[in-house]
Amino acid sequence: MEFNPELFDPWAAHYDEEVAAESGFPFAGYSDLLKAIVEAADPNPDESVLDLGCGTGNLSAMFSISGCKVWGIDFSQKMIEKAQDKFPDVTFAKTDVRDPLPPIFPKSYDLIVSAYVFHHFPIEEKIIQLQKYKKDHLSPSGRMIIGDLMFPNDLVLQEIQNQYADTWDDEYYWILDHDNPLLRKAGLDGAVKQISFCASMIWFGL
Repeated sequence: MEFNPELFDPWAAHYDEEVAAESGFPFAGYSDLLKAIVEAADPNPDESVLDLGCGTGNLSAMFSISGCKVWGIDFSQKMIEKAQDKFPDVTFAKTDVRDPLPPIFPKSYDLIVSAYVFHHFPIEEKIIQLQKYKKDHLSPSGRMIIGDLMFPNDLVLQEIQNQYADTWDDEYYWILDHDNPLLRKAGLDGAVKQISFCASMIWFGL
């Protein structure tokens, strides 16, 4: 399953309008998910935040408004340009979340967050990246929170796929009854909160 920036660059122009509609799958509960990530993080002013796959910067901006110092990465140049235009106080850079951070970015962060990104990776890659960011870039008392398209089991996923066949894409959606044991085995024991019928968040280190 390919995951290329060329597929996302054209989306930048109308991404905000699409997610704001919050109709059906996959963006039902979009604003609630972003708010839930910020509330779970309980950010303090001047804390450092790394936003993985920041898109047009909507989650980054919420932490910036809270007084945090925020850095965001995305592999789509057009998404980054849109984010920087909207939120000039945040530092954005074109970088794939699977690659090393830009040299100008801090190494360690109080908070590492992400929304609607990790479902593009199989669970093995999810674990590799989460372990990397936890080990290499999360401060000892830091928190890591991932909001994404998650389903409790295969049956629920199939029901949603059937209901929203017109907007469904085959991706590596989180299947929690399968993924949670693998996460725990990898030292990533997280707590999950469901936000909408298709979106949940999982957090580590809170």
